[in-house]
Amino acid sequence: MQRTRRSGTMILTALRHLLGCMIFVSVSPQLLADDLEKTTPKPYQKNIGFVKNPPKALREKFPMCEAYLNVKWIDRARMIGHSHYEATLINDKGMLDGEKKMVFALVRLDDLWPSYTLDIYEYKHQGRMKELFDLVKHGEPIRVPNHFAIKYKGKSTVFFEPLSPVLSDHRQTVCIAYPDEQKVWIVEGKSVKQTYGEARQETLFNRVKEAGNSLSRQLLEKLFVIDVNFDGKDDYVFQSELGFGVIVYSWADSLYKLDRPVDSFDYVLTFPPSNRTCRLRIDGVFPLTTDGKNYYISNQCNLTQLTSHSQKE
Repeated sequence: MQRTRRSGTMILTALRHLLGCMIFVSVSPQLLADDLEKTTPKPYQKNIGFVKNPPKALREKFPMCEAYLNVKWIDRARMIGHSHYEATLINDKGMLDGEKKMVFALVRLDDLWPSYTLDIYEYKHQGRMKELFDLVKHGEPIRVPNHFAIKYKGKSTVFFEPLSPVLSDHRQTVCIAYPDEQKVWIVEGKSVKQTYGEARQETLFNRVKEAGNSLSRQLLEKLFVIDVNFDGKDDYVFQSELGFGVIVYSWADSLYKLDRPVDSFDYVLTFPPSNRTCRLRIDGVFPLTTDGKNYYISNQCNLTQLTSHSQKE
């Protein structure tokens, strides 16, 4: 079995692939209006890996995406390509490095185990990209414990990946467009910390606490600001390597917490007060995707429909 570079630092990836975590909150913009004028958006982060001029059709279909990772597709049918970009990475001590590094990665889109961080450094710097292309085009994508691999000519090449590389300092919603450009995967969101001022963060923290859904201030700062149910109110989503967590969201003027008991190999997601449900496999990294009209978890549960409040309800 062949292995790609930096395998020692990639062992932590197993933690990421155990389960993903999402926390979903929504509050009325009126509740936060007092701090709007005090909040100065931080400038966007430039990245050599971002598409310089995204097509107009893509921008119009996915207005929530503020940057796109540039992917060159090797096999469009299998949705496997490659990219290079600047990122800050988690080091061996579990801390985020302050220095940006250039990442050369294989990109694979998949409902359960998508990735844009599969390490191909050796292929790039040893002039072996043609070998990689042959591997992708003619090999069989498989999973070995906690890792993506390609089986070709009787050998399995394992691709390791770092934990959660940061592409834009969480100042932008960064997406990867699928080959047909009918859907995108949101790989990084703009965080509460980088988007809201201190007073607005405090208001949000108190609002969530009052609803009986206490979150630590540290976790709240990491929430991604995104309007998942298209009601004009900011919602908040968080992904981590610690496991699928809770979802707290607004329904009319109230906040509700998702119920998510485990049944066999599924989460049974129940969304009060409508008590709409969705079964979600306890497998994968729980990617957040959108077709421009709806948001999905692992392309299984429609978050937009599950959290939307109609006039009749």
